[in-house]
Amino acid sequence: MINKLSKIEIISMLTLDRLDLTKKAVNSILKYTNNKFKIVFCDNGSKEDTLNYLDNLKAEHPSLVDLLKNEENIGVAAGRNKIYRHVIANYGNNFRWILNLDNDCMVHKNYDTSLTGCFEETDAIAVCPKLIQPNGKIFHNAYDGFLINLDEMQLKLEYGDNVNLSHDDPKVSSRMKTDVILGTSAKTPEFLNEIGFYDEGHKIGWEDYSIALRALGLKKEDFLNWKEQNEHQGETWVPLRKLMDSRKDFPDLRIIYEPKCVITHDHPVTEKDHEYEKTRWDPQIIADSTAHFEYTWGLKPIM
Repeated sequence: MINKLSKIEIISMLTLDRLDLTKKAVNSILKYTNNKFKIVFCDNGSKEDTLNYLDNLKAEHPSLVDLLKNEENIGVAAGRNKIYRHVIANYGNNFRWILNLDNDCMVHKNYDTSLTGCFEETDAIAVCPKLIQPNGKIFHNAYDGFLINLDEMQLKLEYGDNVNLSHDDPKVSSRMKTDVILGTSAKTPEFLNEIGFYDEGHKIGWEDYSIALRALGLKKEDFLNWKEQNEHQGETWVPLRKLMDSRKDFPDLRIIYEPKCVITHDHPVTEKDHEYEKTRWDPQIIADSTAHFEYTWGLKPIM
């Protein structure tokens, strides 16, 4: 059996063009990763320049890089699942954690030691980092988490940019249990074995909402029962954790927010990038994903 200290840490990265961003993301990983690691890429149908870069990276760092390729974009959920299947087939349970990144994410100093420390010091099976924007504002307010409107049967996240939180605000500067699994989350082998993979009914959009609810042990019937029993007591938007606290049979939260692990979501806003996002976030794909979520959970996810 492989000793715990010898287990590798795995960075999972989806790529789809935007080579400059991929290079920045990879450079940050090579610069700031302290422990034994692998980067497992899943390319979702990039053009030749990105494919050449990934091939060269694999040739330059054969012991660090695993490369999976798709001829077309199979989506976020299916892409992450393909990486999970590859990791389990090749490494079994002999890895500490696997961190999901997109190619517009840059890690900061000590990101990996912070993740490992959090897993070792808690009973977490998933850890979410402090995700920040290039301007220093927080991307997500982990303190509030999911909010539910039971009158309209809607679900949303309280995003940090909506509440104008700085990355060093006290609300987002302490390790805490959370009900949210971000796209940039690290998961243990135990998570993959117990909770499972992403729901591929979400090609892109709401896949992180869905896996978080499943990890919390929730079912569609819970939301319907809360509405019928008036658990929200007339409130429009109620924190999910407040509703869960009304039940004594839910398992303890094993998702931890770790602010010492910092990742920048480097989301460019140029006209070229807007055009890229219009193609990736096709309205019909989002509509299909939303309909799938409503069917599965009885809630409409909104931004």
